[in-house]
Order: sequence, then C-alpha cells, then structure tokens
Amino acid sequence: MPRATIFLDRDGVINVFPGAGKYVLDWQSFTFMPNVQANLLRLRAAGYFLVLVTNQSCVGRDLMKLDTLHDIHNRMQSQLGEAKLDAVYYCPHHPDDACACRKPSAFMLKKAAADHDLDLSPSSFLIGDSGRDIEMGRAAGVRTALCRQNLPSSMEALALRYRPEKLFKTLGEAVDWIVS
Repeated sequence: MPRATIFLDRDGVINVFPGAGKYVLDWQSFTFMPNVQANLLRLRAAGYFLVLVTNQSCVGRDLMKLDTLHDIHNRMQSQLGEAKLDAVYYCPHHPDDACACRKPSAFMLKKAAADHDLDLSPSSFLIGDSGRDIEMGRAAGVRTALCRQNLPSSMEALALRYRPEKLFKTLGEAVDWIVS
C-alpha cells in the first residue's frame, strides 16, 4: 500500500536560503532553519515518509562538483540524526539543459513514488518556498504549502499555477497544519 509522504524543498525549508543567485556550495555555508529536527520528527511520528526534492543547478553551472553536493547531503543527514530524511532527490542540471527532472517538473516526486511505493494523492504534501515547488506538487497531485519568511501579501498576489493550498512563515506552522 502506498505511503503518505512529505516532500520537502531544501534551500529555504531545511536550510537557510542563501539569497537569489547564490548557492550553498559547501558544508560550511549550510545552516539549518530553526527547529528543523523537531519538525521532521513530528512528521515522522505522524507516520509520514520524508523526501527531500531540490534543484541544485550550481552543479550544472560548474560552481560545485557532484561529490561536494553528496558530501553536503551526507553531512545534513548525519546532523539530522533520528530526523534524517528517508530519501534525497536532486536535479543537478543547468536551467538551460531542458532536463526532465528540474522543478517545476513532477519528475522527482514521481521517481520517488516509484522507488519507494509512495502515495501521490492528497494524503501527501509538498512543502516548498517557491512557485516552482508549488507547481511541481500540484502537477503530482499532492497538497501544497508555501513556507517562507517573506510571504506574499495574499494568495491572490500569486499566479494561479503557483498558489499553494496554504501559506506559512515557518516549517513548524506547516507541520502544525499537516498533523492537526
């Protein structure tokens, strides 16, 4: 039976977003968002399978080697301890590569679902900090939450394809909604 899943973006949800046009290029520049471990543990306790889905075009832009990305994810998982994610999926391609896996394509979610027997229905959620994340979640058929400090003034301020089901300032608020 397919498992209910939480799909999470990385930069801006799991770790601090480095800023537009900037990238987390090494472990030293990776900083967890507040209370990430506790919130992931709450989702796990509620029975969810946890999957990271992230675009990392810094690899395709030759700003970072794939080995370095793997090192960052391995250290992230180690630091998360019992809260570590069940699976990590990433697109390393440059935006101009026209690959199948880059968000907003639902490829990473569909691949994770096929690999781990996950449920792509409204019993699963995507938590992201950008319109691309929301568009990906909607394309896959999961519920969506936009989670970021600088929220738009209203849902109507977002283009229709980028509108999540809910807006939250923190991962903790999104988790409250999901587990309630």
